[in-house]
Amino acid sequence: MSAALVGGGLAFAVTIGLRSAFGVEVPVFAGGHTAAAPAATSYALCAAAATIQATALMHLLLSSSARPVRAFAWIGGIAVALLAILPLTLHARLDAALATSAINLASGSAVVALLCAVVAATSRELPWDGPFRRGRP
Repeated sequence: MSAALVGGGLAFAVTIGLRSAFGVEVPVFAGGHTAAAPAATSYALCAAAATIQATALMHLLLSSSARPVRAFAWIGGIAVALLAILPLTLHARLDAALATSAINLASGSAVVALLCAVVAATSRELPWDGPFRRGRP
């Protein structure tokens, strides 16, 4: 849940920053007719929802897959690639499409890497988790 909040907040800040400072119409699907705050809010909500869905997919794979981290990395990589290519297919200004594509690529890669790293770290058996735990006689 905290990853979704951080991802949503980061998407909001980047959108406000790019629209205010540079005049880039990010995200490309909102267009130039939308004000900065509603565009940033919708993009942040989409980023948070996608992060929660990715976390749910990881939990599903943990319960049903033999190699959940590898399966999630493949599924997440394909999804991030599609999300990075999608803005380039829309009829919009090139700078807005490239900026949206870059944001999708960076944030999607970060979410996939974070979830893979957390699951890989928590699934590792630690030395004190064995039969001779600390504090046991």
